[in-house]
Amino acid sequence: MLRDPAQRPALLHQVSTVACAVEAASFVPPAVLDWAALCDVLEFRVDVCPEAGDDVLTALREAVPAATLITVRRPDEGGQNNLDDTRRARLYERYLPVADMVDIELRSLPDFSWLVRDARAAGVLTVASVHDFTATPDEATLHGLIRSARQHGVDALKIAATLHSHDDLFRLLRLLDLPDRPPLSLMGMGPLGKMSRLLLGHHGSILNYGYLDRPTVPGQWPAARLKAVLAELKSS
Repeated sequence: MLRDPAQRPALLHQVSTVACAVEAASFVPPAVLDWAALCDVLEFRVDVCPEAGDDVLTALREAVPAATLITVRRPDEGGQNNLDDTRRARLYERYLPVADMVDIELRSLPDFSWLVRDARAAGVLTVASVHDFTATPDEATLHGLIRSARQHGVDALKIAATLHSHDDLFRLLRLLDLPDRPPLSLMGMGPLGKMSRLLLGHHGSILNYGYLDRPTVPGQWPAARLKAVLAELKSS
């Protein structure tokens, strides 16, 4: 785990960062994985397997060389197992000691301001996230999301939107040109998802999500392939 405060902000701003979601039920022993080729960040979706035992915590704490991103997703933004806020809060508290980053939905922040405070005290970065599984918000709404993220004092904002046209994609792309913007993780879902993740990642989106075993949303790349292609684009 990358607990050095000097390393984490640099990692957060890396264009080629890839976060890999993996379920505890299919957790592969870290020793057999080539983490350097797979990803810089391992996202652990705690909501997928909230009953995971201490063996998973031990693996995250001791054996995973990648930075760890902890997510306990709310049900109406794609979370599984219908976890209420009380259960989610307990899980965030449990996993915070093994986190380098935590992801909490922007709309959850009024009830989870303590998580931002406790994460900051522990030297853990906070990523506020927004997921739209039907469309891409209009420009005014997107700018409002950025203002809200700033007000809540998070370290980065993630926006995942469903793309129906190239105009939707370019609307996300233009956010990366905003002056004084916070670090943004932007990605499209749906038929234009794969193209969007290359374009947005190449132009400055952070935390570009791939998968280890199977996609979690339409438009994801295999983690190792996404990391390699983004690195190739950056070097060309």
